[in-house]
Amino acid sequence: MKKEDSTNSINKEFLHRVCKLNEGLDLISGRWKGIILIYISENINRFSLLKLALSDKITDQTLGRQLKELEKTNLIEKTFIPGFPARVDYNLTAAGAALLPILVTLDQWAEDHYPEKNDEKS
Repeated sequence: MKKEDSTNSINKEFLHRVCKLNEGLDLISGRWKGIILIYISENINRFSLLKLALSDKITDQTLGRQLKELEKTNLIEKTFIPGFPARVDYNLTAAGAALLPILVTLDQWAEDHYPEKNDEKS
């Protein structure tokens, strides 16, 4: 059986077709994507700056993969800046910028309704 013929794949396609919420959640799913988008919006927008902000909690490989996925889904774009050394800046696209208020609202909702989860982080 091919992957696209699996029950999981068929169900996912159905849910995306009838409820765009599932598609939206898929775009930002992953443990790091929300905070990466927020940091980029605050001009923490280079790999090294993101790595520093996320401390030793994320590997280079995972950060790179998350950035590629966010770029692939058109939530961020990368700009090559020539010079020595050359660098890459990440910026929110219009879609990424439009998502920010939703992320902030979701964060506040979690804080208001699940404060015990926030206490566990401390």
